[in-house]
Amino acid sequence: MIYDGSLSAASLFHGYQALWCIVIGGLIGLWIFIGIKNLGKVNSIAMMALFVLTIVLCFTIVRQGHNTQIVETISFSAALELSISMPLSWLPVISDYTKEAKEPIKASLISALTYSLTSSWMFLIGMMAAMMTGESDIAKIMLKAGLGIAALIIIILSTVTTTFLDALSAGISFQSITSKADERIVGLIVALIGTLCAIVFPMDDITNFLYFIGSIFTPMIAVMIVSFFFFHDHCENQDYQWMNLLIWLIGFICYR
Repeated sequence: MIYDGSLSAASLFHGYQALWCIVIGGLIGLWIFIGIKNLGKVNSIAMMALFVLTIVLCFTIVRQGHNTQIVETISFSAALELSISMPLSWLPVISDYTKEAKEPIKASLISALTYSLTSSWMFLIGMMAAMMTGESDIAKIMLKAGLGIAALIIIILSTVTTTFLDALSAGISFQSITSKADERIVGLIVALIGTLCAIVFPMDDITNFLYFIGSIFTPMIAVMIVSFFFFHDHCENQDYQWMNLLIWLIGFICYR
């Protein structure tokens, strides 16, 4: 996320990708430091600005129309699998937050519906933008749409407001290993590692990474759902379920 955000920001402003990695990483760290319970109005303002700018982007693309043909470069089944991997990768993240909800069923339902609707909207915008410009690079698409500074704000806010949830979730998950860990400190360390990796390593093609995510989370979520809803096993009295880990490993190997 940091790498893609910095790449897009650098495309808009002709270079300095490493600097944009540091800016985005620093903002993610700030979001984590403030804390999810204290963000309140800051995050609400950021999300509202992002929502408004996305509507502007959508209208800009619709107004300009489609003037190019897209050559298909991926099969339908591969595209379907990748689009499934995306929400699957968010399941462990969103569960770190919905588990604290006073009304868990309502919180989970609203999360699922919101994710479905907004993801469909984003896929639609991406497809229309690609048809309009003949580009797959979001920064180039936004430049051709004439968004300028608005494009930069969209890229920065969308990267920061989602990636800080990932990093903080890593801290929350780490507490499963040791309850003494401070979720915010671990989250800050993860954000720092992610920023350094974004500066050092090229990550232009994340397709294989998405497949890897699918191979990890698909069997994991399947085991969790069956254990919880069918066997009513809440794992309250033990740290690990070795049989579940073995079943997950078999699923992982089969997926690969």
